Amino acid sequence: MSEYSKSGVDLGKIRRYHELVRRTFGGGEIGVGHYANAIKLGDHYLSIHVDGVGTKTLLALQTGIIEPVAQDCLAMNTNDLACVGSRPIIAVDYLALERPNDELVERIIRALKKASEEAEVEIVGGETAVMPGVITGFDLACTVVGVSDRLITGSEVSPGDVIIGLPSSGPHSNGYSLVRRLISEGRLSLKDYAQDLMRPTKFYHKAVLSVLDKVKGASHITGGAYTKVVRVTKHKVVLELPEPPEVFKAIERAGVPEEEMYKVFNMGFGMLIFVDPTSVEEVMRELKKYDEPAIVGKVEEGEGVYVRTYRGTVLRLA
Repeated sequence: MSEYSKSGVDLGKIRRYHELVRRTFGGGEIGVGHYANAIKLGDHYLSIHVDGVGTKTLLALQTGIIEPVAQDCLAMNTNDLACVGSRPIIAVDYLALERPNDELVERIIRALKKASEEAEVEIVGGETAVMPGVITGFDLACTVVGVSDRLITGSEVSPGDVIIGLPSSGPHSNGYSLVRRLISEGRLSLKDYAQDLMRPTKFYHKAVLSVLDKVKGASHITGGAYTKVVRVTKHKVVLELPEPPEVFKAIERAGVPEEEMYKVFNMGFGMLIFVDPTSVEEVMRELKKYDEPAIVGKVEEGEGVYVRTYRGTVLRLA
């Protein structure tokens, strides 16, 4: 049994739930199972995505560091929309509370406003609910709608393409059921890593959209980490990742196997962008205006997702 499963999250079962949804609904321009879906609206595409902060909210209450989860909430959606080539424009939020808490609500709403301004996404509505017995602490999620002239699905990705990574700010908003269990068991120090663990998910959508005409595919590294790259391409993906930030090494030292680390956490990169080798120099130059991109892999003949870790271990993740 994996450490994540011991924490109550079985990635295998979640994938089976996704397959049930795919068989039941289908539809849209992209089909269920990509990072977001869309419909055709005149000459444009209207895309939509919904996601939440997950159990990081419990760590927010435990540390008192509340505001970052507002950006997490928006970024988990805007980044996924960017993976299909869509520019996020509007959002609605959903805040559920265990009990009324005026101070908490005010901090979250103010932080959502600030994050929406940075993302250039207008929050046009939302819902607040108080549900004792159902919610522990609070839950925060949102739905974001985007528009695009064309969709990026990864269908153009081919062997020889280069993969560029954009660095993460930490675990973002994934793997926190596992992180919290390690903390509760005394295997990971919250005192030492609170700031690292509570840093918000980076906004990547502006960077990705700035080079959209050169992007063949994009993969947001969230829940399931690098196993999710198969959403973009069925070709063989070979990644060579550098030494991750210290917070990930601390989590691994707490007893999480190396292979599981790369199946649960982003290990230092939150977005992968697939481009033709002839476009690499131009794309890197543009991305440097937003972040510190790095060439982290390539696409080859064959199938599967392989990662060479900073220790030199080669893992097949999918």
